Amino acid sequence: MAGRTNSTKNDIVDLAIRMITENGYQSISLRKLLGRLHLTTGSFYKHFASKEALFEAASIRISQRFTEQAAKAIGHSPDAMTRLIDLGEFVVQKIASQPFLTDFLFFNPSTASIYSSTDQAPHFELLNLTHQVIDSLSESPENTNSEGDLFIKLWSFIQGYGLLIRNGAVTYNRQFLKSVAYQLIGIPTN
Repeated sequence: MAGRTNSTKNDIVDLAIRMITENGYQSISLRKLLGRLHLTTGSFYKHFASKEALFEAASIRISQRFTEQAAKAIGHSPDAMTRLIDLGEFVVQKIASQPFLTDFLFFNPSTASIYSSTDQAPHFELLNLTHQVIDSLSESPENTNSEGDLFIKLWSFIQGYGLLIRNGAVTYNRQFLKSVAYQLIGIPTN
């Protein structure tokens, strides 16, 4: 029975992610989701306390998937700055190619608790990877920012740049990404 229970929970999360990918998280209706799985609301509440709990589980799963992909993208980078640029490029490309999924991952209300909770942070692997990359840069002698301030500056820029690209306002330029990252860290570019 435990196997079926775990399968049902995974099925709910997987379908929620598919529905988010197709139409955005704002359009998720538990009734529609459960109808597609032929489940009752009782079955849902056996696995999740609320829709927010489902969204939290989906966020963690998406973060794990993105982290696996991002790790491959930055895995062979020779130094911390190149890892940051490669990670930024990965995030920008995800924002442009999977807008509903990235909006959900970065901006849905259930992730606010994950971003600020030390209990949940270990489960949010993309956030952890980003902090690791930025932390290695915060040790640069040119950097005068705390790791927290540097994270906010870089993460805000990467997300904002990704949104501009997604909306067609600008086209992606790796050199621009690199130049701005250097400026935000305080490293002179020649």
